[in-house]
Amino acid sequence: MIKKFYGGKFIDKEKLYTEGIKYPIKIEYYKIYDNAQNREITQYGLEVVKTEYKEENINIENQQILDVTKEERIIDNILDKLKNNEVTPIIAKYIVEDLVYDL
Repeated sequence: MIKKFYGGKFIDKEKLYTEGIKYPIKIEYYKIYDNAQNREITQYGLEVVKTEYKEENINIENQQILDVTKEERIIDNILDKLKNNEVTPIIAKYIVEDLVYDL
């Protein structure tokens, strides 16, 4: 299985401050795929990683969603939507299910 960085961003400080959060949060998105020789069709999935930089410690939360689609353009489209909307790991699975259902 191969995991490739797709994109990431720090959530805007003003948005965090409005929510009462006073520490930086970074969200990263990864494309996951398996190009093993014995598989006829490549399956694409994704991973969302959220890192909270609190004063005394760093909290990392992640969610992997495997075998979402066989088409790379679809997984790229989903990853773009997740990244543009700053989707976090805790709700990623539900958002991906909705996006795939709407295809």
